[in-house]
Amino acid sequence: MQTHTEVRKAPFKTSFCDEYEALLVKCQIALERWTQRREEAWQMGLRGRALGGELVRLQADFAKSYSVLQKHVRECPMCEFVGRLASENSETPDEVLAHQVRPA
Repeated sequence: MQTHTEVRKAPFKTSFCDEYEALLVKCQIALERWTQRREEAWQMGLRGRALGGELVRLQADFAKSYSVLQKHVRECPMCEFVGRLASENSETPDEVLAHQVRPA
Protein backbone atom coordinates (compact mmCIF):
# COMPACT_ATOMS: atom_id res chain seq x y z
CA MET A 1 0.00 0.00 0.00
CA GLN A 2 1.24 3.48 -0.78
CA THR A 3 1.76 5.78 2.16
CA HIS A 4 0.01 9.12 2.21
CA THR A 5 3.34 10.77 1.48
CA GLU A 6 3.73 8.65 -1.67
CA VAL A 7 0.18 9.49 -2.76
CA ARG A 8 0.80 13.22 -2.25
CA LYS A 9 4.10 13.14 -4.17
CA ALA A 10 2.74 11.23 -7.18
CA PRO A 11 3.94 13.04 -10.33
CA PHE A 12 0.59 12.43 -12.02
CA LYS A 13 -3.05 12.48 -11.08
CA THR A 14 -3.82 9.20 -9.30
CA SER A 15 -7.59 9.57 -9.20
CA PHE A 16 -10.50 10.49 -11.41
CA CYS A 17 -12.21 12.45 -8.60
CA ASP A 18 -10.45 15.08 -6.46
CA GLU A 19 -12.73 14.54 -3.46
CA TYR A 20 -12.21 10.78 -3.65
CA GLU A 21 -8.45 11.29 -3.71
CA ALA A 22 -8.57 13.64 -0.69
CA LEU A 23 -10.76 11.17 1.24
CA LEU A 24 -8.44 8.32 0.30
CA VAL A 25 -5.43 10.23 1.62
CA LYS A 26 -7.27 10.95 4.90
CA CYS A 27 -8.17 7.28 5.17
CA GLN A 28 -4.58 6.20 4.55
CA ILE A 29 -3.27 8.68 7.14
CA ALA A 30 -5.73 7.37 9.74
CA LEU A 31 -4.77 3.76 8.96
CA GLU A 32 -1.06 4.56 9.18
CA ARG A 33 -1.47 6.33 12.55
CA TRP A 34 -3.43 3.44 14.02
CA THR A 35 -1.08 0.80 12.62
CA GLN A 36 2.06 2.67 13.68
CA ARG A 37 0.86 3.26 17.25
CA ARG A 38 -0.31 -0.33 17.61
CA GLU A 39 3.09 -1.56 16.38
CA GLU A 40 4.94 0.78 18.75
CA ALA A 41 2.86 -0.43 21.69
CA TRP A 42 3.49 -4.07 20.79
CA GLN A 43 7.24 -3.59 20.34
CA MET A 44 7.62 -1.76 23.65
CA GLY A 45 5.28 -4.08 25.50
CA LEU A 46 3.04 -1.17 26.50
CA ARG A 47 -0.23 -1.91 28.26
CA GLY A 48 -2.89 -0.01 30.13
CA ARG A 49 -6.23 1.68 29.93
CA ALA A 50 -4.88 4.93 28.45
CA LEU A 51 -3.13 3.08 25.64
CA GLY A 52 -6.22 0.97 25.04
CA GLY A 53 -8.34 4.12 24.80
CA GLU A 54 -5.87 5.71 22.41
CA LEU A 55 -5.84 2.64 20.15
CA VAL A 56 -9.64 2.46 20.16
CA ARG A 57 -9.81 6.16 19.22
CA LEU A 58 -7.29 5.67 16.39
CA GLN A 59 -9.21 2.63 15.15
CA ALA A 60 -12.45 4.64 15.27
CA ASP A 61 -10.79 7.48 13.32
CA PHE A 62 -9.81 5.01 10.61
CA ALA A 63 -13.25 3.35 10.58
CA LYS A 64 -14.93 6.75 10.24
CA SER A 65 -12.67 7.90 7.42
CA TYR A 66 -13.13 4.58 5.61
CA SER A 67 -16.91 4.85 6.02
CA VAL A 68 -16.87 8.40 4.60
CA LEU A 69 -14.81 7.16 1.65
CA GLN A 70 -17.25 4.30 0.97
CA LYS A 71 -20.24 6.66 1.24
CA HIS A 72 -18.60 9.04 -1.22
CA VAL A 73 -18.03 6.21 -3.73
CA ARG A 74 -21.75 5.33 -3.54
CA GLU A 75 -22.99 8.92 -3.82
CA CYS A 76 -20.57 10.62 -6.24
CA PRO A 77 -21.77 10.38 -9.86
CA MET A 78 -18.20 10.07 -11.17
CA CYS A 79 -17.20 7.44 -8.64
CA GLU A 80 -20.46 5.59 -9.22
CA PHE A 81 -19.76 5.57 -12.96
CA VAL A 82 -16.25 4.22 -12.42
CA GLY A 83 -17.72 1.67 -10.02
CA ARG A 84 -20.07 0.47 -12.74
CA LEU A 85 -17.15 0.18 -15.15
CA ALA A 86 -15.25 -1.82 -12.56
CA SER A 87 -18.23 -4.13 -12.02
CA GLU A 88 -18.31 -4.80 -15.75
CA ASN A 89 -14.74 -6.03 -15.24
CA SER A 90 -16.09 -8.26 -12.43
CA GLU A 91 -14.98 -6.03 -9.55
CA THR A 92 -17.41 -4.27 -7.23
CA PRO A 93 -16.63 -0.73 -6.03
CA ASP A 94 -15.77 -2.21 -2.60
CA GLU A 95 -13.31 -4.60 -4.27
CA VAL A 96 -11.75 -1.67 -6.11
CA LEU A 97 -11.41 0.15 -2.77
CA ALA A 98 -10.07 -2.98 -1.09
CA HIS A 99 -7.15 -2.99 -3.52
CA GLN A 100 -6.26 0.53 -2.40
CA VAL A 101 -7.00 0.52 1.35
CA ARG A 102 -6.82 -2.56 3.55
CA PRO A 103 -7.33 -2.42 7.30
CA ALA A 104 -4.51 -4.03 9.27
